Amino acid sequence: MERANEIQISYKNNGSANQLKITDASSANNIIMDSWDRNTIELFETFKVVYLNNCNTVKGICTISTGGISGTIVDIRLIFATALKTLSTAIILTHNHPSGVVVPSQADIQLTQKIVKAGELLDIKVLDHIIVTPHGSFYSFANEGRI
Repeated sequence: MERANEIQISYKNNGSANQLKITDASSANNIIMDSWDRNTIELFETFKVVYLNNCNTVKGICTISTGGISGTIVDIRLIFATALKTLSTAIILTHNHPSGVVVPSQADIQLTQKIVKAGELLDIKVLDHIIVTPHGSFYSFANEGRI
């Protein structure tokens, strides 16, 4: 039985002895898409965080929230509680747009800025925020100079 105060962090490594390392937005997107349930990516919006060590090796991926068709509520405290519990030094934010539109909304931009500021206080680097779609396209805040 799972206790209410436990945080579920997981990552499937497909049986490989080598841990996966994030080198760019494309490699991050590949890891993120491997973790997504293909049956729900176009049904409702979900916000996840990829937790990394100093070498940008994936420690795990945690689903922070799941919402409706056009949005989800993100509690920044949960993001950083998990980062602190896992001794992560960097994170990558990600969420899906069920509509298939990769352009970030104003709310996406504001949330990203708020999380980056919180990370600076805790010395946890926000490397990117990647928006994914059911069709495989993605948007990287880092690639666009927004982080």
